[in-house]
Amino acid sequence: MYAMNAAEYNEKVMKGHFKKIYPVIARQIIERTGITAGHCIDLGGGPGMLGISLARQSNLDVTIYDLLPECVALAVENSREHEVHKRVTARQGRAEEMPFEDNSIDLVASRGSIFFWEDQQQGVSEVYRILRAGGWAYIGGGFGTIELLLEVQSQRANEPKWERERKERFAKNPPGHFETILADLGIEGVVERGDAGMWIIFRKPTTPL
Repeated sequence: MYAMNAAEYNEKVMKGHFKKIYPVIARQIIERTGITAGHCIDLGGGPGMLGISLARQSNLDVTIYDLLPECVALAVENSREHEVHKRVTARQGRAEEMPFEDNSIDLVASRGSIFFWEDQQQGVSEVYRILRAGGWAYIGGGFGTIELLLEVQSQRANEPKWERERKERFAKNPPGHFETILADLGIEGVVERGDAGMWIIFRKPTTPL
């Protein structure tokens, strides 16, 4: 997934070029879902900066869940650095097979991970399974605002491969692709595409469909 090792990605990208985007996306998630307490999964969270930002802006208990053990270790370090380690934990595993109980999670947030899942439909199905009734999912990729996207693009202007691959991921994963996944799973949700990114957003019904 990463063109650099996890430690370098953590310092150069998540705590460097992308540093400003995570608090903005966290605020957008909280404002959209209204979820400020309970249990949140930062799915495919890497070194955990989205989950940490969510914890800092709410009373959520957050589990950062990522495929790579080295990212899990970095997420633990980052949570201590940002003094939210009492409410932030980290676990290793695949999006398609999560170790969380049915109907147990209040919020699943994920930035940039779904494009790399081996089986996107199974991953979305898992998200729906673990959400409690009334729980929300906010999954996709983005930069918070167009201004932040432009700032990141400026900072990474000497990395044309990054911009090319970013555009290729979105071209291969258009909104209609994810709308089909939601429809096939019988999940009522929306896929929102804007200048700053794309997000799959849904809420598990409080009563069975």
